Amino acid sequence: MARKDLLLGAVAASLLLSGIAAPAFAAKGEGRHGERGAAMIERLDADKDGKVSLDEFKTNISATFKTFDADGNGQVTKDEIKARRDAFKDARKAVRDAADADKATAREALQAAAPFMLPGAGRMFDRADTDKNGTLSEAEVLASAEKIFERRDTNKDGAIDTADARPMKGKGHHGKGGGEERAERMLKRLDTNNDGKVSQDEMLAGATQTFERFDADKNGEVAKAEVDAKREAFRDARKAFREVKATDGEARQAAREALRDARMDRMGARMFERADADKNGTLTKAEMETAANAMFKQRDSNGDGFITADEVGKRHKK
Repeated sequence: MARKDLLLGAVAASLLLSGIAAPAFAAKGEGRHGERGAAMIERLDADKDGKVSLDEFKTNISATFKTFDADGNGQVTKDEIKARRDAFKDARKAVRDAADADKATAREALQAAAPFMLPGAGRMFDRADTDKNGTLSEAEVLASAEKIFERRDTNKDGAIDTADARPMKGKGHHGKGGGEERAERMLKRLDTNNDGKVSQDEMLAGATQTFERFDADKNGEVAKAEVDAKREAFRDARKAFREVKATDGEARQAAREALRDARMDRMGARMFERADADKNGTLTKAEMETAANAMFKQRDSNGDGFITADEVGKRHKK
C-alpha cells in the first residue's frame, strides 16, 4: 500500500509553516483546507489585494533561500537543505513529546525552525541545478519557483487566489472524489479474495510483492540504488506517456499501464527511508514486514482485523 496518503497531514502542516504556497489554494469556506489556503494567501499577499502575484511569490522564496543559505555564500548545498529539514523534524518531534505545559514553547520553536521546504530541493535538486555544480543558486531556486507558480495559477490570470482551486474541486489530491477513487483502487489491488476488505495477510502479501519488485538482484535486501532505479523508471514512464498521451490506440494504453506500474513503485520508494529501521541504507524483508504491520494497525481503526474502504487513507493512533 502506498505511503503517500500517510504524509498528507504532515505536508499540509509543513506548508503552513514554510511560507511556500506550493499546493493549490482551496476555496474559502471549504473547511480546514479553505482556512489554510486563505491564511496562506493572506501571509504572502504583501499588497493585500486578495491574491498572490508572481513578484510576491518570488519575494517569499528569496527570503526562504536566505534562510537555507546558512553560510551566506549565495549557494545552498544538499547539506544545508538536510540540516534545515533535520532541525524541523527535531522541532516537530519535540512538540509531539512535550508535556502539555510545554506545548506552547515547543510550538514556538517549531515555527522558528520553518521554513524547511525550498523549490528545487529534494528529488528535484539535480534538475533544478542547471549548471550542475552541486549547489542551488538563488536564480535556480527562483526558476523552480516560477514553474510552481505557473502550475498553481490554474486560470492563468497572473496571480494565485482562491479561484485557482475551483477548477480542481472534486479532483486530484484535495478533492473528495479523487481521494475516494484512490482508496477504492488501493483496496481492489490488495483485496485478493475480493471480499471488499483487506486482511493483514493481504497487506503483507502486497508489501512482499512490492519488496520483490524492488529487489532487482534478488539478494533478499533492497539497496538505495535499487530504489533510485525505480524512481528513474517512473520519470522515464511519465515522459513516455506524455509523448503519446495525445494519440489513441494500443501505444497510449501500454504507456498508461507502464506509468501506473511505475507510479506504484515510486510510492513504494517513499517507504524505504521509513521502513529501514536500522538506517543502514538497505531494507530487509523483516523490516518491510514490520513496517507493513505497523501501517495495518494504523489503518484498522475499529480493530476488527480488516481495512475497509472508509479506513484507507486514514491514520489512527492506537
